[in-house]
Amino acid sequence: MKQQVATSEQLSFSVGRPLPVLLEEIQKSSHNPQLRKAAEQMLEGLRTLEMATEIGVYTAIYEILTK
Repeated sequence: MKQQVATSEQLSFSVGRPLPVLLEEIQKSSHNPQLRKAAEQMLEGLRTLEMATEIGVYTAIYEILTK
């Protein structure tokens, strides 16, 4: 397997960017089907985590208001 080395320009381009944006860019630009699939799975997991966090916040607010 050939290993690719990231240049400083590529790294600086990625720093500070939101994870969903980077994952979507990987899905659109990668020629590696395994990498595209991994990015898709990571986005799904991230969305699930965000939903769980929102549900947890709403549940906590509800519990505080009803006590």
